[in-house]
Amino acid sequence: MLSKKKFDDWLNKSTTNNKIVYYRGYLCGSWLQKLSPIVDQTRVRAIQRHVYSAYELGAITLVQKKHADFDYEYIAVRI
Repeated sequence: MLSKKKFDDWLNKSTTNNKIVYYRGYLCGSWLQKLSPIVDQTRVRAIQRHVYSAYELGAITLVQKKHADFDYEYIAVRI
């Protein structure tokens, strides 16, 4: 999982179409604890909110790549 500082550094230095994987796993796992427990729930939710706020500001778009059930790469793409 990427830290907020590393994400901000990438965001400030990135150019159009640059990509970064900010999380790998299953982001909804923190809400579905019975199916996919996450040890560090607070950090996962914090990076999720931080990245989503950049999306809301129009700086990035969000995509994901599925590897298997409950195994995704969550990717931010600079616009």
